[in-house]
Amino acid sequence: MADPELIPVEDRPAVLVVAGLDPSGGAGVLTDAAVIRAFDLHPVTVLTAVAVQNTARLGRRFDVPVSVLQEQLALLGEEFLLGAVKTGMLATAATVEALAVWLAERPRLPLILDPVLRSTSGGALGEAGVLDAVKRVLLPRTRVITPNLEEAAALTGTALAERDRIPDQARAIRDLGPEWVLVKGGHLSRGRASDYLAGPDGEGWLEEERSERTVRGTGCALASAVAAGLARGEGVPDAARSAKTLVARAIEASYVAGQGRYLNLESRNRRE
Repeated sequence: MADPELIPVEDRPAVLVVAGLDPSGGAGVLTDAAVIRAFDLHPVTVLTAVAVQNTARLGRRFDVPVSVLQEQLALLGEEFLLGAVKTGMLATAATVEALAVWLAERPRLPLILDPVLRSTSGGALGEAGVLDAVKRVLLPRTRVITPNLEEAAALTGTALAERDRIPDQARAIRDLGPEWVLVKGGHLSRGRASDYLAGPDGEGWLEEERSERTVRGTGCALASAVAAGLARGEGVPDAARSAKTLVARAIEASYVAGQGRYLNLESRNRRE
């Protein structure tokens, strides 16, 4: 792919993020957009919900009406050269259904699905029925799904897995339809920071040194970085490795604000 700095603005690939707003800036569309800009791409966002929260707790959630979501998708789709779509919080089954209809008209557009179920601050981020809708209408056309351990257990109907059971869970999720599965192992109880990637070209662990820092938004950042890599023309394994490196560097460069620690996603943190 050509140097992004040499691509005319009107031709610069964009990554569409369909997700919720975390007003504290630790996750959701604010983190997603920062990651995408770190890859010298343009983020465009469709808001699904507003989570009223800070770093410590989740208060309420306000969902964007489906008609507004549909208008956002239609207008952004008219203008921008989209290289990938990344989803985060999809708070209602109706939101999932509306997104699936829009995606059906764009079968070649890669979907990176981060199946967000709960906030780091605590509390559910979706109504009953969302997971079933995701499995029914989104997973069969997903390029990469990026569940954490809790989300992998929910998708497969199994218990939380330790490291030796994660490959089996990844394969079980692949049986639900997605082309690639990247199980985020950041909450494993020991060892290195390990994620498991499984797809049609093979499977295996992606590993970095584990940081002692507790940082918000790492899952959002990883999925958005994969989406950015695909928008730049990378294959899934290369995009996943680059994403893993980006997140590790952003954790090491993280900073404190309020009562939380945040990723530093300056573009220089992903460069050699």
